[in-house]
Amino acid sequence: MTKNSIIAIILLIISAAFNTAEAKNFEFSAKAGINLGGTSPMGLPAEIRAINVFKPTFAFSIEGDVKRNFNEKWGLMAGIRFEVKGMSTDATVKNYQILLQYEGAPIEGVFTGNVETKVKNSYITIPVAAVYDISKRWSLRFGGYMSFMVDGEFSGNAYNGYMHDGSPIGERIDNVDAPYDFSEDMRKIDAGVLVGADFVAYKHLLIYGDLAWGCVPLFDKNFTALSFNMYNVYLNLGFGYLF
Repeated sequence: MTKNSIIAIILLIISAAFNTAEAKNFEFSAKAGINLGGTSPMGLPAEIRAINVFKPTFAFSIEGDVKRNFNEKWGLMAGIRFEVKGMSTDATVKNYQILLQYEGAPIEGVFTGNVETKVKNSYITIPVAAVYDISKRWSLRFGGYMSFMVDGEFSGNAYNGYMHDGSPIGERIDNVDAPYDFSEDMRKIDAGVLVGADFVAYKHLLIYGDLAWGCVPLFDKNFTALSFNMYNVYLNLGFGYLF
């Protein structure tokens, strides 16, 4: 299924929500936003000595939500979202375990120098959250999400350094400038917790923010090309239309 097909399905769901928006005790909304954040380890590993460059990429989202109100204060929200999560970084590392494609052949060992990383992953995400209405304009939510990867990229380059083959005492290779690509090694499912808030600025216009904190490592436990787990942690900011 292509990205355009997925977006078309979400738009059809939003359209159906519009046609039934008068249903008692239900609220429907359509949202568009951007994701700001990163795919990173929890805590900076000792191997990463400095982050020289961090650039969020253009990572948009489009979403349709339905909220079931149980009383004047509490409700339950569920939705479907197509989103992109991504970033690019440049870091100074020392004894950084990695698998590179060096002179046309794979080599795994520990690298000291600079490492560039680019992440760009597309997901279909299903958020589910309890909603508490503070007032007619403000509401808070807490819950979780599950994401299914549509396509993904995790690649980069190691340069301006040297590598020890296999271990820190292995054969030293100088003047390393070699790419890596772990795109096919990523998990196809992500899940985590989310917290967020909505502010109804006008009758139908809302502004929202969601922090989605991934609890599932980006790579499975058998992946050895990196020595630490990485997680998706992104803040989704945008606006929406409340039907």
